[in-house]
Amino acid sequence: MNVMFKPLPIILSGCVMLSACGSDSNSSEPEVTQRSALEKLAIECQSVSRAGVQNSSGTLKLSLVDRYVSDSEFASSAAEIVSYDTCSDQLYVVNANRARIDIFSLDSQTSAPHFSGSINLQEAAVAADIEIGAANSVSAKNGLLAVAIEAADKQQHGIIALYRLDTLSLLNTFESGSLPDMVLMSSDSQTLLSANEGEPNSTYENDPEGSVTLVNLSQGFDDDSAQVTQITFTDFNVGASRHNELSAQVRISGPQGTTVAQDLEPEYITLDENTQTAYVALQENNALGIIDVNSAQVTAIKGLGLKSWNMASGNELDASDKDDVVGNFSSFEQLSGMYMPDTITSYQVNGNTFIVTANEGDSREYIYESSQQICHEAGHAWDGDDFSGSEQYNTELDDCISFTDEGRGKDLEVDNNHPLYNDLANKEVLGRLKVIMDQPALSDTDTVLAFGGRSFSIWNDQAELVFDSGDDIAKRVYSYDAESLNATSDNNDLTETADNRSDDKGVEPEAVEVALINGEAYVFVGLERQGGVMVYNITNPQVPVFQSYLNNRDFNHGVCSELDDGDCDNGIYNRDAGDLAPESIEYFTRNNQHFVAVGNEVSGTTTVYKIGFE
Repeated sequence: MNVMFKPLPIILSGCVMLSACGSDSNSSEPEVTQRSALEKLAIECQSVSRAGVQNSSGTLKLSLVDRYVSDSEFASSAAEIVSYDTCSDQLYVVNANRARIDIFSLDSQTSAPHFSGSINLQEAAVAADIEIGAANSVSAKNGLLAVAIEAADKQQHGIIALYRLDTLSLLNTFESGSLPDMVLMSSDSQTLLSANEGEPNSTYENDPEGSVTLVNLSQGFDDDSAQVTQITFTDFNVGASRHNELSAQVRISGPQGTTVAQDLEPEYITLDENTQTAYVALQENNALGIIDVNSAQVTAIKGLGLKSWNMASGNELDASDKDDVVGNFSSFEQLSGMYMPDTITSYQVNGNTFIVTANEGDSREYIYESSQQICHEAGHAWDGDDFSGSEQYNTELDDCISFTDEGRGKDLEVDNNHPLYNDLANKEVLGRLKVIMDQPALSDTDTVLAFGGRSFSIWNDQAELVFDSGDDIAKRVYSYDAESLNATSDNNDLTETADNRSDDKGVEPEAVEVALINGEAYVFVGLERQGGVMVYNITNPQVPVFQSYLNNRDFNHGVCSELDDGDCDNGIYNRDAGDLAPESIEYFTRNNQHFVAVGNEVSGTTTVYKIGFE
């Protein structure tokens, strides 16, 4: 098969100065004009040999190089999104706990990560004249670093901060939409995109619109040169010009009065090879948005449909955490999952673009602290202790749920002729399964819907399904370590953690990254709850081939130095527990070798693996 892929990590091979780097495929202007803005910065790059030809005739295996353990509090998001910059030859990691970007140099021989500094984002806040909250994402290329930073009030506009990495100086900030959750820099550093999730506040009184921010940097980085466009979805609102384009597969599920633009929540973005088309994961909506970059217009919103767990599909899942059986796989008629992808990426085969998704699934649940009376008067659901007396409200403050779209199988009102009627009433079968409550009363022909696909999928450029991994990930985890399947990410006591997530999205595929090695394409899939990275050869998108699985997690050691039934009891991470909750994966090459770096959210560790073949 003649295969063409996006060779991003190889484009900059041998570059010493940025004037020798870059891609100009999205403009008809002369090459020198296209690169002049970046060239004028005169950023000096490290001279590092990139990966040459590597023997890839066997099975791809990962081997641990080393990891950096943050000194932040346990489960405080001290290592989330990781990005490697070929020019500076360093890793950049979002440390949400410290509201900064941590910088890691790599050992000249082994490529082990070493903490070498950080970027304090308060300078960007001052420059943009806003109070900032957490950083959510980074993207580093060609000696530049873009950071997506939410406002302290998440419903207000955030910013994209742009830095040059040789001096760590701030070049500029650009206003984004509300809650920029992911930022992406094109391979030539001329385009920035952020997915602005636009989540409501906890009382659901302020629900900003989801959007995508597009920054064109081809003419320069200052305010007079950079072109910032806010791409919205208002044309898809009821009564607007494009509402009839939305299929029933695009899930719109907010409370009454929510517009389509408010309901759509961009989560992640990927670009095609030529920076012509952006694909946006609308996670809670179970959809992909397609955007034309040149015109900054939404081309289409495509619903992703349902994944069946019936016998004919061949898919099986372990759906209960109360059956006392780890790996109790079964199929169920009229049970399906919404894919609801989190991380997405893309690659090319024979000139065709394919999108790869990690089908995590995500519910909407907004909770605030309140008294029982205030909660009831607001028309919300009280989640604390009930009335203290016959007619007296409980005056203690507790959780009040302003909105949720999730429930358990037992909460559904199901016709007694439904094939799952008995299973949904039984906590050892489907009674505990987290289900989508958009339609709480079901007829005997309705399908029960669960969150996520517990899989990775490959889609064509029109968001049509090409491949889904089915139940392969869960069953391979089970074959590697049957005792720990569907563990939660913050507890290593197998009596507490094994089977814990069976009722709630399983191993939870979170992160995906695609690498080209010797003309073969490989996908790395990070499992947020279970831990570890699955690897498949996806050179043929229709028939991926499993390669290996490695989980650098040790269930023999507690997650913290003090525990309570396996849960952390003092906030001090135990490094012997290993890596917990991979959030992002980044492929890179240096010293004629191939690597992936993984940011682990719960353990706060940044881990580098070497790629080899056996």
